[in-house]
Amino acid sequence: MKVKENKPKKPQSKLNSQKTAKKSENQNFSKWVWFFLAGIFITTFIIYLKAIGYNLLLYWDDNFYITANDHIKDLNWTTVKLIFSNFYASNYQPLVMLFYAVEYKLGSGQAQIFHFINILFHLLNTYLVFVLVKKIAPKNVFVALITAAFFAVHPMHVESVAWVSERKDVMYSFFFLLGLVSYVKYLDQKTYKRLIITLIFFVLSCLSKSAAVVFPMVMLLIDYYLSRKIDRKMIFEKIPFFLVSLVFGFVALYSQKSSGVLEDWAPKMSFIEHMSVIAFSFCSYIFKAFIPINLSAIYPYPMEIGHTLPVLYYLSLLFVIIILFFVGFSYRWGKDILFGFLFFIITIILVLQFLPVGSAIMADRYTYIPYIGLFIIVGKVFDYFYSKAKNRQAFRKYSLAFLLFLFFIFSAVSFVRVSVWKNDETLFSDAINKYPNCSIAYVNRGNYYNGYLANQVYKGNTENEIKYINLAIKDFENAIKYELIPKNNWRAYFNLGLAHGNAGDIAGAVEDFNKSIELNADNRYGFLSRGVHYLNYYANNVYINDKAKREFYINKAVSDFESSLALSSSRDEKIVLYKNLGVAKVQLGDYNGAIRFYDKLIDLDPKNADAYVKRSDARYQIKDYQGAFDDCNKAIELDPGNTITVKNREIVRAILESSKK
Repeated sequence: MKVKENKPKKPQSKLNSQKTAKKSENQNFSKWVWFFLAGIFITTFIIYLKAIGYNLLLYWDDNFYITANDHIKDLNWTTVKLIFSNFYASNYQPLVMLFYAVEYKLGSGQAQIFHFINILFHLLNTYLVFVLVKKIAPKNVFVALITAAFFAVHPMHVESVAWVSERKDVMYSFFFLLGLVSYVKYLDQKTYKRLIITLIFFVLSCLSKSAAVVFPMVMLLIDYYLSRKIDRKMIFEKIPFFLVSLVFGFVALYSQKSSGVLEDWAPKMSFIEHMSVIAFSFCSYIFKAFIPINLSAIYPYPMEIGHTLPVLYYLSLLFVIIILFFVGFSYRWGKDILFGFLFFIITIILVLQFLPVGSAIMADRYTYIPYIGLFIIVGKVFDYFYSKAKNRQAFRKYSLAFLLFLFFIFSAVSFVRVSVWKNDETLFSDAINKYPNCSIAYVNRGNYYNGYLANQVYKGNTENEIKYINLAIKDFENAIKYELIPKNNWRAYFNLGLAHGNAGDIAGAVEDFNKSIELNADNRYGFLSRGVHYLNYYANNVYINDKAKREFYINKAVSDFESSLALSSSRDEKIVLYKNLGVAKVQLGDYNGAIRFYDKLIDLDPKNADAYVKRSDARYQIKDYQGAFDDCNKAIELDPGNTITVKNREIVRAILESSKK
């Protein structure tokens, strides 16, 4: 029997040993990556957790998008069509509005769900930033981790996450980043299916915010960074993307132009002033990326526009040249810094006020995507010095400790910054503390004091009611004092009129409404409010016993209501105006005129019991007893507890029965 020899095993080669050790090291490192990512997500969620308990802002876009927007309150095909065919707060963002509608239905309009979804999108975006950077810079995962970490907790991003109205930021970024990840996969797979998926994500991003139109330029930048050969295929595959950009770009310009944003808010500037403001904003964005101080919801134009700007604005032109020089000089070490900086420029260039829009020179929310480029530079600089360090372990230890220190500093600043977004008062008080000449902040805080605190929270509590009315008056007067564009004072005068009216100064209120209408003849709210004061105060109070003057002021009220009606396209506003016109016509004795307005009111709001009651009264006056009886029946059907209408119906019934005898 032959015995099988046991051959001794060959000793493992040095190369195989190294491969095994490297594989084990990579597996351990992979676990640490997920540990770091989990830490980033948990820290980010803690930063924004308290925002879930905040209400929606009353006077800073949340009202236009959600609380005062009927289109999102009843989710059906009709409202979906309205959402995709309307601008909201001068923006076209139908996908965002559709999400609002779904959330409104799920959460019954409560603010918590809107805040939670904003935070969820931000967390998803943080992960997508990590994935994207890891794909385009795969050699060192620390670059992706550093970029994602600072993206997640940076204080300049608080505005985009804590403000429900900035859903468009976190949502367009979600599809934008998905599109870029998909494009990088396309460059690897070279399948048209992947390119079509990229295009779909791009369109979804544009339907969330027009800022996404720069996507094709970022695609070209990635081509350059990954050293892709320029050929016919590379050019032709971008054509659909540029066509989509053009379409949504024109839509964005039209939405801004049609709302008057392009003309009304930005001051007139000389060329050198304009360039200095752009340069200052550009440098400020870069500065605040690394030293995020003096953050504000509003960064107003300098009051010195038209005179001599602060020296720092002019020096900013020089700083821009120096920055660009050093970025260009960095090319001798490779493409990394140039790529990150170009990513920043491409994604922020549309909001650098080359075409002045709005009342501010910059905004924190504009950095949400662009800062990815700057954070990539930070990661790449770390990677570069790590590769050159003699003692890599020591360098990694101390540099990571420093980056971790910055991460927690930024997290702490963001945590505090989230509190600023608690309500309108905290938000605009913070802006005023940073910029005491910020007119729009005074207007919005004054609205909060007068419209909410005085008229709702402390209504009937005389001491506090008067306190907040007076604070509102002071804010509106400051708004007028600091407004750079005099014609824009119509807003402050209108709100000052409301506050004076609440304080009992009706003559002062009417004078304010007069000034508001003089500055803006399209001010439908000014006409409505002045008409209400003419009717309720002068006609039915001061001159109640003077027939001629009473009729004079009623007619002035009718004229103002009609002027407001001609300017209004809102269903709710028209309902109020038809009711007011009906009441005024009744007081003039023009019952047929009153009935015509009540007819229109009922056409718009067929379940308005009060409208049937008022039309019944007017029909009774012209002896249309059957019509009055029918209106009483309808009013009682809608409001069975209205005992006065029940009694009136019996009176009319008796008249009808008497006429039949």
